[in-house]
Amino acid sequence: MILVGYFLSRCTDFSDGKVPRPPTSLGVDSWNGAYDLFFDILSDGRSQQQFRHTLRNTRDIFDSLFDNGRKGWSDGQKRGAELSERDRSVHEYWIRHSDEDLLSKVREFLGGQGQRRKQHWTRDELIIALDYHLNHRNFDPRPQSEEIGELAQRIAKVGAALGLTGRGLLLRTPDSIAMKLRNFSSFDPQYTENGRKGLTNGNRLEAELWEEFSGRPDEVARVANGILELIGASDAETLAFDDLEFEAPEGRIMTRVHLSRERNSTLVKKKKGAALRKHGCLACEVCGFDFLQTYGERGREFIECHHTLPISLLGEQGKTSLSDLALVCSNCHRMIHAQRPWWSIDDARAALIRVNRSTSQG
Repeated sequence: MILVGYFLSRCTDFSDGKVPRPPTSLGVDSWNGAYDLFFDILSDGRSQQQFRHTLRNTRDIFDSLFDNGRKGWSDGQKRGAELSERDRSVHEYWIRHSDEDLLSKVREFLGGQGQRRKQHWTRDELIIALDYHLNHRNFDPRPQSEEIGELAQRIAKVGAALGLTGRGLLLRTPDSIAMKLRNFSSFDPQYTENGRKGLTNGNRLEAELWEEFSGRPDEVARVANGILELIGASDAETLAFDDLEFEAPEGRIMTRVHLSRERNSTLVKKKKGAALRKHGCLACEVCGFDFLQTYGERGREFIECHHTLPISLLGEQGKTSLSDLALVCSNCHRMIHAQRPWWSIDDARAALIRVNRSTSQG
């Protein structure tokens, strides 16, 4: 009862900025409808009216903890500092978890989806969701809507491509997706400017992606479309899920394709051959390191290939040409991929020049 009341308070829908409504994830339009969902499992001999009253009061107890516009229990007589030890322990435990984690736990009382093993959202899935949000910034997502159903199908394709679920199965339920969209809404000033509130207890990854991509909606659209275009491509399936040592900002599917094209033996051989014919050696295009000169015969024709095309364009590009590849030593290649965003060849050269100049002047 306490956990459900905590959920109802914390995840109250204030999307219109005025009237508090039940969490959208429950798929009901009234508070009594929300209370009644839990009646069979939690009523413990109470009448329906008694149960509604008890759960409403439990919900009210926690309202003082959240900036949801309601004073809660008896016009604020019971404030956060006066919560019972049991009430406070629930809050202290769950405030460290996301709204989706809380929903998953509450759904155990309802059966069904809450019993399924928890799968954390991936960057790929969240990019698809963020692209949708940026095209529907004033839209309050409803799990029962046709649009959210279609979005769930697109996200399901991503989950299947990453091996998180079987093909044709929904990894994320419509109500889970609606909650993620409202997590993004909480960061969006265009959504909140009229007093509306999203859900603020999302995961760190939503905040990171919002900071990274929200100011570039065209780029988000390009990446989202690219991910969907690449699903099922042979080179997207070349690398096992666990083989990804580095993940690009654009997610795992595009990273797979990027790395598979870097490791394409036919392309690599052609690129090395072209460099040998032109320069007579294989030197790193960033730092100039030559494996043959340093290690002798053991280093002959040893060098790595880096795919220089912006990763967001992989879906549009289709095929890789030799001009899309650069020859780099192992160290420079690792530095290019070491952090997000990845460096370009010019970025890596500039960093090396800065360090060398600083060293020489010091």
